[in-house]
Amino acid sequence: MTFHRLLRLDQVHDGLRARFRIGRHELLLISVGTEVFLLDARCPHAGSDLGRGTLSGYQLRCPGHGQVFDVRECGRAGQPVGYPVEYDGQWLGVSLP
Repeated sequence: MTFHRLLRLDQVHDGLRARFRIGRHELLLISVGTEVFLLDARCPHAGSDLGRGTLSGYQLRCPGHGQVFDVRECGRAGQPVGYPVEYDGQWLGVSLP
């Protein structure tokens, strides 16, 4: 596994949504309050770009078919794949193969 830096901690703020491509992975980072979530950027059902979805609290609505996902539940059945957010000094990132 390799750690990939995504953002400096001082760049993270409530409401932040940022997309990243690392190899074959398309990732979406979402910040809600002081919590940060990292998930697949594509809807697991329709393949739509979740970065274009509507976010209300922890609820992310798919722009393609309207399915609502709770970003706290990523990785569970029917939800987008979630990735553990990791920290290295002043960097936020993810470890991927």
